[in-house]
Amino acid sequence: MTVVMLMSMTTTRAASSRTTHATRSETLRWEGTAWALVGAAWAVSAWPGFLIDWAGSPALPAAAGFALCALFAVWQSLAHGTPLGRVGERVLRVRPGRRRKSRAYVRGTVVVDTAVIGGSGVLWCVAAREFAWSETVTGGAAQVAAGVAFLAWGVLHIPAARRVRGGTADAPVVSRRVLGAGPMTVAPTGPEQTAALDAADAGHRKVRNGRLQRWVLNPPMRLVACSGALPHYAVLETTGRTTGRRRRTVVGVRRDPDSVLWLVAEHGSRAGYVRNLVADPHVRVHLRGRWRPGVAALVPDDDVAARLAAFPAHHARTLRRFATTPATVRVELAGAT
Repeated sequence: MTVVMLMSMTTTRAASSRTTHATRSETLRWEGTAWALVGAAWAVSAWPGFLIDWAGSPALPAAAGFALCALFAVWQSLAHGTPLGRVGERVLRVRPGRRRKSRAYVRGTVVVDTAVIGGSGVLWCVAAREFAWSETVTGGAAQVAAGVAFLAWGVLHIPAARRVRGGTADAPVVSRRVLGAGPMTVAPTGPEQTAALDAADAGHRKVRNGRLQRWVLNPPMRLVACSGALPHYAVLETTGRTTGRRRRTVVGVRRDPDSVLWLVAEHGSRAGYVRNLVADPHVRVHLRGRWRPGVAALVPDDDVAARLAAFPAHHARTLRRFATTPATVRVELAGAT
């Protein structure tokens, strides 16, 4: 197995052979091959009748393995803000004093990981056969499920490596966790690569925060904000620019005496509700127990830092932490409805 792994890793593109440093695309390709080999080793060694015998059909454990891989892909998407199935899109930036890793080093660590992780499943089944372990101890069904999940996870690396290869964000790898268990650390080689990584990171943070707010934070926050328990928050209702449906978002607000509300959008003009109000500025705001109509407008030339200074400290800290391209929105309120 290790020999096959080494042979597959020696195939590299001529364009990337000009440097001795391993790149993201190469590491993704190597890790994908490694996960596929580990998964195949685990699944085949635990397959009924090969090294061990266990009751039941392997179809159900195999289906469970695909489901497990899908759940992990969903978790990766939520945690890192990447589209489903786009493994390896998220990276960490290099810390001072860290050096880029050579191809020989990265390939060697991947081979060792593959041999240890893949060989452990095979040796477990060999020991189960030699010592006649019971089916409960052997856990053949669980190992088949895990093997199929590893195999599917490795296959997901193939399109990821192709997407990254040749792009401006195909940076050299600085460090690597065991078989890609988390974002790899990279070192940009120039301003163009730095800008590409920064743009990708901003996009990932926007997607991750948007999903977190939409599916986790917004539902309970809407109920609490409508109850009036959060004095510095309101529910902003806009009209969907494509669907025409009402869209409600919890926002932090700062109210002026002349019935003007100020809020800071974390992602500026890229935020969904900001794009809605740009298309249709007529909005409604649930404030202090009642709905009030208003007209909203993006204020691109406003000093966001000075505006945030007028907000409660905890809200300003949270917004600065998650914001990508913050921008100010002004809402002029009308009479009560």
